Amino acid sequence: MTDFLDALTDGLPETLDADLCIVGAGAAGITLASQLAGLPLRVLLLEGGGMDLDGATQGLYRGGQRGLRYFDLAACRLRWFGGTTNHWGGYCRPNDPIDYEGRPDLGVPGWPVGDADLRPFIERAAAILGLAPEGWDPAVQLERRKLPAGALVERHSPALVTKVFQISERLRFRALFREALERQENLRVVLHANATAVHLDPDGKRVERLTVRTLGGKSATVRARRFVLACHAIENARLLLASDDVMPDGVGNAHGHVGRHFMDHAQITSGVFLPAKGRFPAIYDFGYMSAIRVNANISLTDAAMREHGVLQYYCRFRPPEDHEGLRAALARLRDGFWKPFDPGLLEDVADVLEDLPSVADAVLSKYNPPKGDARYYVLDHRIEQAPNPDSRIVLSDRRDALGNRVADLNWALNDLDFRTFREGARIVSSELAALGYGRFQLEELTPELIEGQVRGHYHHIGTTRMSAGPKDGVVDADLKVHGLDNLFVAGSSVFPTAGYSGPTMMLIAFAIRLADHLKETAHA
Repeated sequence: MTDFLDALTDGLPETLDADLCIVGAGAAGITLASQLAGLPLRVLLLEGGGMDLDGATQGLYRGGQRGLRYFDLAACRLRWFGGTTNHWGGYCRPNDPIDYEGRPDLGVPGWPVGDADLRPFIERAAAILGLAPEGWDPAVQLERRKLPAGALVERHSPALVTKVFQISERLRFRALFREALERQENLRVVLHANATAVHLDPDGKRVERLTVRTLGGKSATVRARRFVLACHAIENARLLLASDDVMPDGVGNAHGHVGRHFMDHAQITSGVFLPAKGRFPAIYDFGYMSAIRVNANISLTDAAMREHGVLQYYCRFRPPEDHEGLRAALARLRDGFWKPFDPGLLEDVADVLEDLPSVADAVLSKYNPPKGDARYYVLDHRIEQAPNPDSRIVLSDRRDALGNRVADLNWALNDLDFRTFREGARIVSSELAALGYGRFQLEELTPELIEGQVRGHYHHIGTTRMSAGPKDGVVDADLKVHGLDNLFVAGSSVFPTAGYSGPTMMLIAFAIRLADHLKETAHA
């Protein structure tokens, strides 16, 4: 049986020994640990939080913002067992082959692995999440729901394509994996154990040990043959940058890539679409399709992306909502309970209490939307953010309760992002208008408008990216840090580009792949 040790209440040994130490019990760390069951390896899984959310531990994720407005860094990632799967929405889709290829003409790097390399691991990740490989075919999704596949926009336009997500119901990794982990004989889990430093040997060739601390003032040394950092894109970078006793610029940062190229799927809401009666396919009505658990968006074909020199883009058509303000207040109340207390929540409580008769209507309107016959649609535009060295994690001079330097975020867009927003909206609107689907009323998507409205999706990508050689990234194709013999990184921080899809299923696939590599090289 697995030994679950809580370092706050059960005590913490001065030294923890293992064959493999995994830092972080989120989607990547839990997947990796579970894939190593039954092996003659002593696996140690460290988690900075406990089995439930607590404010003091979550407060360690506070950070400043130096660039574009972003989410509260203590709210968009979660520091307890299961990590950010504890608020994951379950949206899953594999990357497209073009996402791995690189775009040299745009200054966008390729991945050191490709679609054929990753496909078997994506299928294994999908199986864990209860998803079928054929479910990403939009025609299959429509056939299952007796909707007309002939309405798919790719049947009528060479520039447009429908991309669908499957929505997993296996969301919370704490509940999904806990019983199996408790039965795993080669595993030890230590909760409330915060890794604060990675210590290299004097030659800087391998990790010698980790330092672990608790908020109660305890500390321990972790020694292992190999180490994996799986503690989130921001925290992976922060820990590497802060571990500067042997390498002055931080572990793995000889070429200045650690912390850089932070990406999210950038989104703005701008413009409206007035559908021609009976012409606009209901399958692109976001409200209707969400109610039947399908997410279908209009995107650009590979050929269109290459022709117009842009990255991935989609347009989502949202029906207007009579209860938008009230629904927004309800959403803030729901999300606010994850955050340190905000007095603004009291205003949302007041809004809801003053209009209780409308609360039921507001909720019902989400689950009983009209079937594609809205008077107009509000347009959501989402892009694959380009890798940008100025979009980065920066260590501040402030210290958290453990004495760590706090990580600030400088989120930044570049000219390729602005062009992708602008050209994507133009192509979709011109193609749909030419098909007689309706009329668009668009704002000019200037850099100023985009930067003023942009928001992300909690999709933290980049900061320790993969590359074929050390001059271009932080880890190699096997996720091993360049130049180090025994340190690996897991999670979406290793992705060189953001692609079209949400990162969770993809990072699970990479964790499975890493587990296979660690098994094959266990005695190397």
